[in-house]
Amino acid sequence: MESVWFGKPRPSSGQPLGLSREAIVRKAMEMLDAHGLQKLSMRKLAAELGAAPMSLYWHVPTKDALIELCLDEVYGEFPLPGPDDDWETAVRGMMHSMRHLAHKHPWWIRGQGEFNSIGPKAVAMSDAMFEPMLRAGLSLGAAAQSISTISSFAVGYSIAEVNFLARGGMDSPPPDLAKIADLYREKHPNYVKMLDVPEIWTLGGQFEFGLDCMIDGIKARVAALR
Repeated sequence: MESVWFGKPRPSSGQPLGLSREAIVRKAMEMLDAHGLQKLSMRKLAAELGAAPMSLYWHVPTKDALIELCLDEVYGEFPLPGPDDDWETAVRGMMHSMRHLAHKHPWWIRGQGEFNSIGPKAVAMSDAMFEPMLRAGLSLGAAAQSISTISSFAVGYSIAEVNFLARGGMDSPPPDLAKIADLYREKHPNYVKMLDVPEIWTLGGQFEFGLDCMIDGIKARVAALR
């Protein structure tokens, strides 16, 4: 596995004047927020910074390395759990923050699994989640698996949600439920009845339901330890 975090910083002598890794990452994040992963190029980034394209490579070896750095900056926006927070408060807070940051930085949530998330800010966030779960009596392995499982739910939900919103989402004309019902009324009656269930048609409500299911599963494991 290659990662920008495995490399050593280049010496300060000989660096192009007026550039820094921090400035490059900040500008790259602005461009990612505005245009997404597919539109980012080192040439366009250099133009935005008023620098020669090759000068960026003194600070970041590749475009993928730059994206790794940007991903880690977003993890730094997560509020960490307080020292007295119980595990449920900590987990719910983390998952709501993940969904919020997915809306703020759609490129970040879409990059999950495609790029490494082993930077210092990502690791600090993960490490901070262990303490309240260990206090609840979970083993380190069970705590890590619990966080991974519930994060997978939040990531998957958030990716689907940001993709839905990107193509118009709530601003698009609603689906014609009557026409859908006419298509499937005879062969799939339960599906047609489901179309009239209001609670499934709110994005926030769906997220809360899934989060509650995940939390209930962890609660059952914690209760079994007592």
